[in-house]
Amino acid sequence: MSAKPYLNLFYSLCLVVIISGIFLSCNKQEAYPEVQVYGHAGMGMHIPMSIYHDNSQEAIDLALSLPTIDGVEMDVRMSKDSTLWLFHENRLDATTNGFGCIADLHDHQIAQLHYKSIHKEQLVVLDAILPKLKVGHTFILDLKHWNVCDSSVQLEAFRTALLKIPVHFRAQLILDSSNPSWLAALSDDFSVVFSTVSFEEGLVQLEQIPKLHGLMMRHYEITALEIQQLKNMGKAIFLFEMRSSKTQRAVLKKLPTGIISDDPRGALVLRD
Repeated sequence: MSAKPYLNLFYSLCLVVIISGIFLSCNKQEAYPEVQVYGHAGMGMHIPMSIYHDNSQEAIDLALSLPTIDGVEMDVRMSKDSTLWLFHENRLDATTNGFGCIADLHDHQIAQLHYKSIHKEQLVVLDAILPKLKVGHTFILDLKHWNVCDSSVQLEAFRTALLKIPVHFRAQLILDSSNPSWLAALSDDFSVVFSTVSFEEGLVQLEQIPKLHGLMMRHYEITALEIQQLKNMGKAIFLFEMRSSKTQRAVLKKLPTGIISDDPRGALVLRD
């Protein structure tokens, strides 16, 4: 019997394998496992992306329930009693049933407040959230150092409140501050990133404060080459302000240390 039919069959099978390999390669989803994904104030800053209000306990619980999430970013303000509360806006009026600023109210007053959202979530103290830290998770605390109702919050008072955080939680916390005068003092006890709109300004602070953990920037204010420069320096870089899948994919390709996502579910699908 001629060997030609067998050769034809062999060549056909090889062709199928090659075509299948090309097809699978072209359709294989890109993955960026080294990029950390954090929920922005829980599940995002915009209700359409989340069924719960930002910085609420419910939103944070939902974000932490995502199997491969690395943690949550949240906004922290200090009350008149020097207690740390989660809240993003400058004033209470727009988003809650309260009035004025967190810094001018006592804890018992803030405890009565709730958001105007459909679920009317209550405002929550940081102490109630810290025990939710699991192995492998990190919380990024965006420190709000100003009080538009009165004056800037004093560093020493805020630092004293932060130092009340139990030591065993601190290794899983990153503090985010846009106030250059706070960076050195806080870096003695915590990992601190400087929130800036200028890469050059960030480099200056990193040079002046060697303990500084890294930078926090909007994704469009830094290039992939600048990100690599920071990594070569042994510094972390976190990027934020991304809401669409297209933007999140583009930011993941830059390979930052982590992204602060307004759609953490979508970001995890793209990353993993």
